[in-house]
Amino acid sequence: MKRWQARWRDKDGRQQSKSFPENMKRAAAAYQRGQRAAVDEGRDPLPHRGRRDPAGGPTIAVYVETFLGRHEARQGTVEAYGYRLRGHVVPVLGNRRITELRRPEYKRFFADLKAMGMADPHRSQVKKALSAMLSAALDDPDFGHLMPGNQVVGIKLPQGRRKKARLAWEQVVALAEEITPTFEMLIWYGALQGLRSMEAAGVRTSDMKCRLKKLEVEEQRRGGKSAPLKTEHSYAVIPMGSFLVAKYVSHMKRRTTPPSTDVLRHRDKRGWSPRPEEYDDLVTVGRFGTPVREDALCRAFNLAKDAACAKGIMIPKEATFRDLRDFMDAVLIASGVPPRNVQARMRHGTLAETLDTYGFALEVDWENAPASFEELYGIPAPPGLPEAALVPHAERTRRRGVASTPEVPHGAERVAGATAHVGPRGMAASTWLPFARVPLLR
Repeated sequence: MKRWQARWRDKDGRQQSKSFPENMKRAAAAYQRGQRAAVDEGRDPLPHRGRRDPAGGPTIAVYVETFLGRHEARQGTVEAYGYRLRGHVVPVLGNRRITELRRPEYKRFFADLKAMGMADPHRSQVKKALSAMLSAALDDPDFGHLMPGNQVVGIKLPQGRRKKARLAWEQVVALAEEITPTFEMLIWYGALQGLRSMEAAGVRTSDMKCRLKKLEVEEQRRGGKSAPLKTEHSYAVIPMGSFLVAKYVSHMKRRTTPPSTDVLRHRDKRGWSPRPEEYDDLVTVGRFGTPVREDALCRAFNLAKDAACAKGIMIPKEATFRDLRDFMDAVLIASGVPPRNVQARMRHGTLAETLDTYGFALEVDWENAPASFEELYGIPAPPGLPEAALVPHAERTRRRGVASTPEVPHGAERVAGATAHVGPRGMAASTWLPFARVPLLR
């Protein structure tokens, strides 16, 4: 049987060693570093020698906060670890010392999570966060030598995969029509630009280069605050179609319409605070004029699914905002766009991620699309597309007998005089859309 041996020399120069089982290589390396550091600093390398009870160190609840404060990773990763550790590990194991738990207890913990109905992908993420914390604890000079290694490593859990919902144009258009009007732009940002949910919430008016038909992706929103993007490849300037530009202009018309006297009286009566001006540069904000948060968008998305299903357009129950990004990837690949161009549009680090992780075979229902391919994505239509993919938005609306969406104006003066838009529960849009004095075209 393969074994690992940690070796060091004591203060007198004599070589010392300790053996570890095959599955404890990291524990052996951490123990060796701790012993050598103790000798270099003049401390006793075996402070626990002679003690029969090796229990020591902080409780898991205490060390979780220490770990999250020290862990060097992306802000989103630290927040995800915090959610999983505080929400699932601390309530069950929080009062136990980090040095006393063994593999059977961790196995029972994961089995209990499954018994409570937690999905396999979510359990795997909890295990990943717990393993990262235990690995960091092994390197702690105060109690790392008391730990029997990372007891989570080696526990086999079904990986599982998030069940993707394969959307069609009919479903995407229904979501955009049924979602709260303030959030409609977020649906189009996901389906046409491939933005992640909080990237869409972080789009500013200065990022919308309407005259150039470009969208600059520079930041996202985390907890309402500006935050860096997921990876370095996420920063990009991507083409934008005329359909999205027209939607943006229509959206900003409603938002910049000053509230009426009746609306102001309604707000005063309910004790609502004035709209914060610091978020006027965001394209999409929540009901009270603050940045859109993940939970609010999820609720609005689920309500839109239910409303669409009530009208006969069935949307998969498992569909989430993330599936809009997958939808765009699949549409571009199915339309014959070169894979490298799709990778750049999706802002992926590797081509394999574009083709394997996100791409899937899709038969695009172009007859239900809201506009032509070029109007939707801002790039020339690839050869071989069906005739339905080339029908412009104006022709589609004429066929349906609906008034066409206004074209992009040549000057901001044409935006004035917007009509009221009826929002959810019959309220005028000005009762819940913040009034912001921002330029529309750049």
